[in-house]
Amino acid sequence: MSGRWWLCALLWSAVSGLARAEDVPSENGGVAQPASLSDAEPAPETPGQESAPETPGQESARETPGQESAPAAEAATSAEPVAASPSEPDAASVSAEAVPASPSEPDAASVSAEAVPAKPVQAVEATPPVEEPPALQTVVTSSRTQERLRETPVATEVITRSEIVASGARDASELLNARPGFVVQQGFSGSGLSMQGLAPEYVLVLVDGERVTGKVDGNIDLSRLSLEDIEQVEIVKGPGSVLYGSDAVAGVVNFITRRAQRTLGADLRAAYGTLGRLDLDATGETRGDAWGLRMSAGLQRRDAYDLDTTDIGTTGSTLSGYDLSARGDWRGSETMSLEGTASYSHRIQRGVDLGAAGAVFDRATRDNTFASRLSPSWRLGEKVNLRADVSYGHYERRYLRDQRNASALDTVEDTRDQQARVGAQMDARPGGGHALVVGTEYLGEWLQSDRLDGGRGRRGRGSLYAQDSWTLWERKGLVAMRGGRADVDSQFGLALTPRFALKVDPLSWLTVRGSYGWGYRAPSFQDLLIDFENPSVGYTVRGNPDLKPERSRSFSFNVETRPTRDSVVWVGVFQHSLRDMISASLQSEGDFLRYSYINIARARVRGGELGLRQTLPGRIQVELGYTLTDGTDQELDRALEGQARHRLTAQATWRHREWGLEANLRGALTGERPFYPDTNGDGVADSYRASPTVSLDARVAWLMPAGGLQLFVVGSNLTGAGNPTDLPIPPRTLQAGVSTRF
Repeated sequence: MSGRWWLCALLWSAVSGLARAEDVPSENGGVAQPASLSDAEPAPETPGQESAPETPGQESARETPGQESAPAAEAATSAEPVAASPSEPDAASVSAEAVPASPSEPDAASVSAEAVPAKPVQAVEATPPVEEPPALQTVVTSSRTQERLRETPVATEVITRSEIVASGARDASELLNARPGFVVQQGFSGSGLSMQGLAPEYVLVLVDGERVTGKVDGNIDLSRLSLEDIEQVEIVKGPGSVLYGSDAVAGVVNFITRRAQRTLGADLRAAYGTLGRLDLDATGETRGDAWGLRMSAGLQRRDAYDLDTTDIGTTGSTLSGYDLSARGDWRGSETMSLEGTASYSHRIQRGVDLGAAGAVFDRATRDNTFASRLSPSWRLGEKVNLRADVSYGHYERRYLRDQRNASALDTVEDTRDQQARVGAQMDARPGGGHALVVGTEYLGEWLQSDRLDGGRGRRGRGSLYAQDSWTLWERKGLVAMRGGRADVDSQFGLALTPRFALKVDPLSWLTVRGSYGWGYRAPSFQDLLIDFENPSVGYTVRGNPDLKPERSRSFSFNVETRPTRDSVVWVGVFQHSLRDMISASLQSEGDFLRYSYINIARARVRGGELGLRQTLPGRIQVELGYTLTDGTDQELDRALEGQARHRLTAQATWRHREWGLEANLRGALTGERPFYPDTNGDGVADSYRASPTVSLDARVAWLMPAGGLQLFVVGSNLTGAGNPTDLPIPPRTLQAGVSTRF
C-alpha cells in the first residue's frame, strides 16, 4: 500500500508542477531555458523526446578522447552545417571519432527548428563531417524526453551512424554482438539479445520509441532489423519499466531512424560476398522549409550454411527479403508539428531439419512485418509541450514443415501478432531546476496462432507514469530523478514500478551515477496458452494460464573518469533480483516429455563492467571492455544457462582522411557457458560447459578521390567460431561493396 501512496504523491507533485509551468520565471544557469538556441520557437519533438536545456560548459558523459582539438582539415566535407532534426540526432553532425561506448548522442534540440540545409551535402555517408561539441549532445531513451547527456542520472550508451557504418554490420544482431554487457543468442527463433546476464525476454526493443512486434519464443529477432535507415542506437541498461512498462527489466534498446536533412539527395550501397550474400540499399530524401520526407529500400539474400557436414540437415537457413520505410515531418505553425513513420519488411527462410528415426524435414518460414506511427505535438507555452502518439504494428509468420517421402508429420502453422498503442505525454520545465514528464498510454495486444490453446489471446494495458528530474546543485552537476508508473493489465491487475536515480560531478573529470528501480514482466501468450506437440522429436509443450507476472528489484552504480584529454575510463556494478520467475517444468508422459511453465524460480544476477577508451598516436582509437556476470538460479542452485561469467570485448578504429582510408576491427572473447540439456529423455539434465570462443570482425574502406565512391571490404567471424549445438552462428564470410551519395 505504501507504494501506491508514494506513486499518488509523485503524480500530484507532477501535475502541480505542470500547473505552475506558465507562472514560474526561467532561472539563471539555463535549467529552465528553452532547449533550442532560438527562444522564439522550440523544435518539434519525436515520440519520447523533448527539447533539453542549454547548459554551457558541460561535456559528454563519455566524450571521445582528444575530440576537442580535431582539426577542421580532417572533416570529410566543407559543406555548410546541416540543421539537426528538431526531434532527432543529425547524421551529419556525428563523427565516428566521437562514438562513445556509453552515454552520448548528438543534440537535435540545440539547432533551431527553422534551420534547413543551405545546400546538399556532397559526402559519402561513411566519412563523417565535423561533429558538434560534446556539450551539445543529448539522449532521449533514459527519460522519454530530450535531456543533456551530462545531466541524466541514468547511464546511457549510444551507437552513432558513423559507428554503424564503420562496423560493417548488416543487421542489429551483428551490430550489438561485440558490445560490452551484451550477448546475442542464436536459436531457432532468430537472434535474441541478452543484457546484463538476463535472457532476451527481459530486454525491451524499440524503434523510434515504439515496441517492436513479432516475438517468437519470447524473443525479438534482431536479424529482422536492417540498419540502412538507422540513425543511431540508444541503450539504457537496468530497469526501464518506470517509463516503458512490461519487459524492460534488464534494459531498453531504442533504434532511432533517420530523417531528411538535405534539400534533395540519395544514397546507394551494394555488397556481395561468400554464402552468396547480397545486400542492396537505396535511400532518397527531400526537405522544404517546413517539411521533410525520407524513403529507403533494402534487398537481402543469403545461402544456407551447415556447421555439421555429417548429415543432410542445415544449421542456418537461406534468407531472401526486402525492407521498405518512410519517414516524414511537417511543421504546420509555430506551435504545432506532425511526424510520421511507416515500414514494411518481407523475409523468407528455408532450411533442412532432422527428426527422430531418421526423418528429414524441409522447413520454410515467411515473415511479414508492418509498423506505423503518427505523432502530432503542440507547444502549449514557453515551457510546456504536449505530444500524442498513435502506433500500430502487425506481424505475420507462416511456418511450413514438409517431411520428405511422407506426409504424416507435415505441418503448416500461421501466426498473426498485432499491437496498437495510443498515448499522450506532457513535458514541462516549471523552474526550480525541475524537468517534469507526465504521460498516459493504452497498449492493446492480439495474437492468433495455431500453437495456442483456443487459437488466440488478447489483452490490454492502461498506464500512467510520471518522472521528475531535479537539478539540485548545478555547479556540481547534482541531479536527482524520481519516477513512478502504474500499469493496469486486463489479465494481471495493478503493477507499480518506481525508480530513483542520482548523478553528481564532484570533479570536472569525474561523474558518478547510481539508480534503483523495480521492474516486471507480464507472461507472454506463449507462456500462458501454448499448446504444441512435436512428435518427430517426442515432446509436448503446454502453457499455464495461472501464471503471475515476474517481479524484479535492480540497482546499478557507475563511475566515469576522464584522467586525460585522450582517455576515458568507466566502471560499473549492477544487480537484478527476480522473483516469480517463469521457468519450464519437465514431466514424463509415457514416450513423450511434457514441458509446462510455472512460477517457482528465483534468480539473482549481478556483475560489473570495466571499460577504457583511448586515443593513440597515428589516429588510432581503441576501446576495451570487460564484463563479469554472476547469474544464479536460486531454486536449482546453479548458474544460469548459456551465460558466460567472463567476457572481453575490443574495438580499434583508424582513419586517414587525406588518403580516404579507414579501418575498423572488433572482437570478443567469451568464456565458458553452462548448458543443461536432457539428451536421453530421462528428465535429468546432462550438463556440460561450452568452451570459450573468440569472434573477430573487420571492415576496411577507401574513399576514391574522384567520383565520390567508397569501396569497402567486410569480414565477419574471421576466427571461424561456432558449432551446431550451442553456438549456431554463420561461418567465416567476406563481402565487398561500394557506396555513394548524390
